[in-house]
Amino acid sequence: MALRIPPTVADVPGYQLQRPPLPLIYTPRSCGGAAPSCDSLLCMHKRELRRASRNVSYKAALCGRCECALCLACAKPRNLWKAPSGQTLETVTTRTDPPFTFAYNPADADMKRMREQLVLEPLLTHAWHEATWRCCGSGGLVVDVGGNFGWYTLYSLALGCRVVVFEPVPLFREALRLGVTLNPGFAARVSLDAPQTLLVELYGNVVYDTPGNYTLRVPLPGGMHKKKLGMTGMNGARGILKSDYNAKAATVSAGAVRIDDVLRGRDVCLLKADVEGYEPQVMQTAQTLLATREVPNLQLELSRTRKDAEQTCAAVKMLSRLSSLGYEFKQVPNQLVDAELPPPDSWQQAAGPWARLPSFPTAATAAAAAAGGERRPKMQLAYDIDFATHSTNLVARRRSTPLGAASLPWPSLGCSA
Repeated sequence: MALRIPPTVADVPGYQLQRPPLPLIYTPRSCGGAAPSCDSLLCMHKRELRRASRNVSYKAALCGRCECALCLACAKPRNLWKAPSGQTLETVTTRTDPPFTFAYNPADADMKRMREQLVLEPLLTHAWHEATWRCCGSGGLVVDVGGNFGWYTLYSLALGCRVVVFEPVPLFREALRLGVTLNPGFAARVSLDAPQTLLVELYGNVVYDTPGNYTLRVPLPGGMHKKKLGMTGMNGARGILKSDYNAKAATVSAGAVRIDDVLRGRDVCLLKADVEGYEPQVMQTAQTLLATREVPNLQLELSRTRKDAEQTCAAVKMLSRLSSLGYEFKQVPNQLVDAELPPPDSWQQAAGPWARLPSFPTAATAAAAAAGGERRPKMQLAYDIDFATHSTNLVARRRSTPLGAASLPWPSLGCSA
């Protein structure tokens, strides 16, 4: 049985390794004969886990079987780095198919479960795999708006895709640079500072429908209200779009770009937007792309914005327009995000999550809208009724574009006609 042993991490310019590196060893999905012993894989029998270190939480380890998937993963080995900005980053090898090295700030509350599971947002990640692995296998393109620490960017690269990623927060870009560098085969083909590169284009811009420079309020780790590093507020020509002024925050400035101007006629395997509430503005910048090119898959995170009527109207209009272009939506509410995954190295053979996800709108909501007694349009009803939580994730597949729909103008955002 051949073992895949990633090389020991070396010094990365500008990043200082804080302790000796810990290698990770993976086993293939098929053992191809007699299963190796646990001793040879450095894994522990399931019944021994309770007697082991408190750090042990990998409950899938089974002695003498292929499911003893991640050697040393029982102890979740991590490497610590001091980044050029002074922030401390951790790196782990993920429990995905295929695996990759991921860098993140452990002070970010969103990373807590990932550190235990070695997968961020498991069901969404599995849905991403289902939507992209064939397209990525032929070198397709993914667009990641709101790259964060780069989970979906790096996973797409591991699958074989090229990526255009937009991330205006410097701390996130710093982690993404480390992640790209530590993955064998990524760094040699990547330029993180210039567009039109072989594998990934990283833009430190916001994606917004109105040109200009925008000031972003970025929470700092360690505050009492929030320990997340994502954007909470953006100020610019259109005023405050979203804000959380109880968070301890710093400010950064970034210029706005449009997806249509950046992509210029390229087909896209999947377009993702997770930008803290201004997804409608992002999608408005991709009007030409969505109307004229192949974009078979979308992933959006939406949050209720009842205190901001204009953004609520913008979200509903965005969903209605995307539906008119032939997109069918499924919802991944927060209570489903951490659902169990198939074993590593088996995702291509396992059933994907699309078929079992709840529809958005639900069948009941769609029927109520079609009955004619409800004044609100279908997507307004879905926004009002079908949101399972305060924020939710939507994944979408494009079935077909109705005749003439692509030529219709994109609706103006906001509540005006």
